[in-house]
Amino acid sequence: MEIFSTEEQQEEAIKNFLSKYSNAIIGGFVAGLVGIYGYNWYQDKTIADQEAMSQEFTQIESETGLNKEQAAEFVVQNSESGFAVLASFKLAKAFVEEQAFDKAAEQLKWVINNSEDASVVDLATVRLARVQIALGQSEQAYTLLSAPKTEAFVAQFAELKGDIDYKAGRIDQAREQYQLAADNDGLTGNPGLKMKLDNLATDNGTVAL
Repeated sequence: MEIFSTEEQQEEAIKNFLSKYSNAIIGGFVAGLVGIYGYNWYQDKTIADQEAMSQEFTQIESETGLNKEQAAEFVVQNSESGFAVLASFKLAKAFVEEQAFDKAAEQLKWVINNSEDASVVDLATVRLARVQIALGQSEQAYTLLSAPKTEAFVAQFAELKGDIDYKAGRIDQAREQYQLAADNDGLTGNPGLKMKLDNLATDNGTVAL
């Protein structure tokens, strides 16, 4: 099972959003507190800080790969920034590629505990559940997947729960979860889910995980 294979476009969308709009995300209440001149100074400083942070973020990954030490330091120094979330995602992916699943789990838990974006939390939750499965913690993963914060992740949560149910021998529950995923647009671009449903429709079919 590929841990991060189905969410790469979502992560890229988050990165593109930050790159495009981070300079404009400035608290509107500041103008009322510090006046127009103070606000302009604050705005200029914030834009400069965001641009510097964006440049620093791009430097943690080179042609030779991710500099994990630099990325970890970036997360600590910029913990309230969306770029820190992306750095944690990159660290988690790098650790998974090294099969350092415990370290990957730590990064994903950090995202879940620190991101205020529901979609980002759901994305990190799906990835953490897959890491936990790789660690042999399937039932912990099942509990983690209790309910997504956004409708966009209902299908992914349900399909992954179905995989866990199937491996645990809970065939009826697996079928229900796969059907829930299908009912929430989970079949779009996902032939694997259809295979799972088709195979479970037979008495002796096996699910392709």
